[in-house]
Amino acid sequence: MKKFPVYLMAILCLTVIHCYGQVGPGSGSAYCSQGHIRMNDLKIHAGDMPSDYDVSYLRFDLNIDPGQDYISGSVFTRFKVTGDLSDGLQMELSVDLTVDSVKYQGNLIPFTHSGEFTLSLQIPGFPDIGSVQDVEVFYRGVPVSGAGFGSIGREEHEGIPAMWTLSEPYGCRDWWPGKNDLTDKADSVDIIVHSPELYRTASNGVLVSDEVVDGIRTCHWKHRYPVVPYLIAIAVTNYEVYSDIAYPGGIPVEILNYVYPEDKADIMPRTRQTVPVMELFSSMFTPYPFMQEKYGHAQFGWGGGMEHQTMSFMGRFDFEIIAHELAHQWFGDMVTLNSWKDIWLNEGFATYLAGMSYEHLFDGYYWPFWKSQNISYVTSEPDGSVYVDDTTKVSRIFSGRLSYSKGALLLHMLRWVCGDEAFFTACRNYLEDPRLKYGFAGTSDLKAHLETAAGIDLTEFFNDWYYGQGYPSYNIICNQVATGDYETEIRQTQSHASVSFFEMPVPVMFSGSGKDTTIVFQHTFNAQKFRIYTEFEIESVKFDPEQWLIAGPSVDTLFRKTEVVKLYPNPSRDFIRVTTGGAQPEDIKLFDCTGREVRTDISMNGPVARIDVSGLSAGCYLIRLRTASESKVVKFVRQ
Repeated sequence: MKKFPVYLMAILCLTVIHCYGQVGPGSGSAYCSQGHIRMNDLKIHAGDMPSDYDVSYLRFDLNIDPGQDYISGSVFTRFKVTGDLSDGLQMELSVDLTVDSVKYQGNLIPFTHSGEFTLSLQIPGFPDIGSVQDVEVFYRGVPVSGAGFGSIGREEHEGIPAMWTLSEPYGCRDWWPGKNDLTDKADSVDIIVHSPELYRTASNGVLVSDEVVDGIRTCHWKHRYPVVPYLIAIAVTNYEVYSDIAYPGGIPVEILNYVYPEDKADIMPRTRQTVPVMELFSSMFTPYPFMQEKYGHAQFGWGGGMEHQTMSFMGRFDFEIIAHELAHQWFGDMVTLNSWKDIWLNEGFATYLAGMSYEHLFDGYYWPFWKSQNISYVTSEPDGSVYVDDTTKVSRIFSGRLSYSKGALLLHMLRWVCGDEAFFTACRNYLEDPRLKYGFAGTSDLKAHLETAAGIDLTEFFNDWYYGQGYPSYNIICNQVATGDYETEIRQTQSHASVSFFEMPVPVMFSGSGKDTTIVFQHTFNAQKFRIYTEFEIESVKFDPEQWLIAGPSVDTLFRKTEVVKLYPNPSRDFIRVTTGGAQPEDIKLFDCTGREVRTDISMNGPVARIDVSGLSAGCYLIRLRTASESKVVKFVRQ
């Protein structure tokens, strides 16, 4: 899902390129606070439905007039018995809706509908475990917009009413009766909606029929891929319909667009943005997951977008939102998180893939902006983990800073730590894993694939960056110890006490004499020192030039050049010139080989000192020079 945070509203309005709609980093992971969306604490059921049955098939048969708040109809559920149903088959449906009757295997059965949303169906007898049964719930009423992102939405555009659903994370129960569970996918779904002739219904899968009889239009959508309840959706208004075609892997895929008639001319060039992005994602990861059906967009009156399976609902059509919602078809729809604690597997991936669209399209122009913007957002506060420790708060689950931006940058750093080849191999293996494909996954599944592909242990990384809070700030200190010989010290501070130290490969770019080189330091403890050798004299130092790391904005990159002392001539009979290459020495003294100070004539001229050695005995001597920053001792020979 895409949201629009206030923090991005005033930044970086960038130029439209070619036929692309509004382009500019930030539009994809942002959200607007809207009055009809209650992003408050959700102290309710968080996806722990009884697991005594598995849903295999759903059929919706609904009567909807978007000009009326009232809906009616039925939902048919076919399921496999996996446990004891003697206490009833448990479903969820808001008590704002009225259940008229329930049929089990075609016969009426008793039920109770109580609390806020508990619907218990009294199944007769004792169905055998493994047997396939079916129930159909007939209901009606006025759906009330629920907590989270609204569940049911309504608006008028150009005087025409529109109605849509948006069920993530727990809103299914606000408009249909079923098993509102995160880890149970129906194998297939039929969605049949009857509405006045003026209106069309957009939904999941393929439109198999659109018929008008006696002024009533019936749209029948059929979806034949596994789908989790919160990704089932309908939207109804006087849509106009058109298609774009993408060719991922050379295979045509329809991009079906349902838009408000008054906005069609403006939106058409924007939806074409989907074509190169779908082809890009298919080449980087795996082919589009729902190739046998379609992908599409349905316009709705919300500030962002929602990745309903095979048809994203779109409140706006900026490039990054289109890319983000499309990315969810892989990460979130085909492979779905198995706990809201791991929402980053959906939102972090979608945010990062939208960022990588900037890396590979538009000649990479927006890619640095995207990285710097997300780093700044994540580091705008000192705390917060990617791991969601309280899934009863919708505002915490869908934190733009943590679940979206920090989740995306967590993937970016994993790519840095593992290397491109291992990272993309792991992502493809994760998507194609038969245990996960069209099913569910957790963070441990992705971690295992990354470790296998890269051949490294990522436990410490995940402890710091996934479970831990905050981020490091770095101070780079580079000292010259001899010509071409430098000592680099890396100091780190942490923004939050939950992490004592972030072990990371730290890239630093050294520049000078028109040349540069980037060296990656394996930083394993604070104030760690490294000796480096360059073919040029270093004039400047830049921390993380390609922006791989989450690091605080107070990064202090310091370059301190040690004065290089030169003697000429050495050995000498008469005098020696001493040059420091920098500031004038504050003090110069001579000592013999026993350490006794020797008096002689010394004259200064800026960084050059002239020392009279004509009166000294032959032998070895030491010269000690002190500047404002350090002390140096050099040896010379009196012939």
